[in-house]
Amino acid sequence: MELEIRGKVAEIKGRKVTVNLQLLAGETLCATGRVLMIQLPPTA
Repeated sequence: MELEIRGKVAEIKGRKVTVNLQLLAGETLCATGRVLMIQLPPTA
């Protein structure tokens, strides 16, 4: 069975992005989650 992760941006605040996720096996929803991602500043 193939697994699929779907994500949708919930919020963007400056360098912080919150994404809501769903893990599906076929058409069955197996798990949900939320990820907070922070963009790193560019390096010199």
